[in-house]
Amino acid sequence: MKKAILIVHGFVGTLYDNEYLMNYLELDNHFKVFARTLPGHHTNDNYQKVEYTEWLEFVDRWIQEIISYGYKNIYLVGHSMGGILVGHLASKYKEVKKIVFLNAAFHYLNLKQNKIDILNHKEYKDYLEVLTRVVHTTIPFFLEFTKLVKAEQTCLDKITCSTLILQSTNDQVVPIENGIMIYDKLKSTDKYLTYLNGDRHQLFFGDNKDIDRKKEMAEYIRIYLRGGLRWKKTWKEKI
Repeated sequence: MKKAILIVHGFVGTLYDNEYLMNYLELDNHFKVFARTLPGHHTNDNYQKVEYTEWLEFVDRWIQEIISYGYKNIYLVGHSMGGILVGHLASKYKEVKKIVFLNAAFHYLNLKQNKIDILNHKEYKDYLEVLTRVVHTTIPFFLEFTKLVKAEQTCLDKITCSTLILQSTNDQVVPIENGIMIYDKLKSTDKYLTYLNGDRHQLFFGDNKDIDRKKEMAEYIRIYLRGGLRWKKTWKEKI
């Protein structure tokens, strides 16, 4: 039976954020990829009516549904806030065998990188993408995100499955120290931290990445999920 991969997008994100990665992994006939839009993130949703517990309940129901299909080996991939949600799942379900954190937002607001960008007078398209999404939300909606981060800080202490942490060196949302913090807190002994050299917070979204870089990162993730000797030879501290 194929191994299930659940991909969870980030705060004010959409399925499109990880569309390239989803399609790339789906081409590997060892995997069945699942992805859904989180509550409050559909265009017609009312952000003020969503509580952070609804995100947790949503992913809980989702993985239970996947388990009911007969999948006993489930891999999780979470970007930004999605990283917190997959961390929650990995700490609860024995069926989760591997997890990939993509700039997981256990810490957020990278003021250090913001200052560097401002001093260098850089106009990044990805800042506009993030800000455009945030201004269309409400303060109560953002506060639900902060509650989720606070509530799930201890989930890392309970994760024992194999874990790959990918942390962008130029992430304008999540501090670079976030990667080593996750690595140190994980209970798992089979864990890997790889820095994405020069990358920003969004990794697979839209046109802010050239196709060769997207493919390089997606292939790196695919090799990790496949595992074995090839992964041991492929793993690097920075790509």
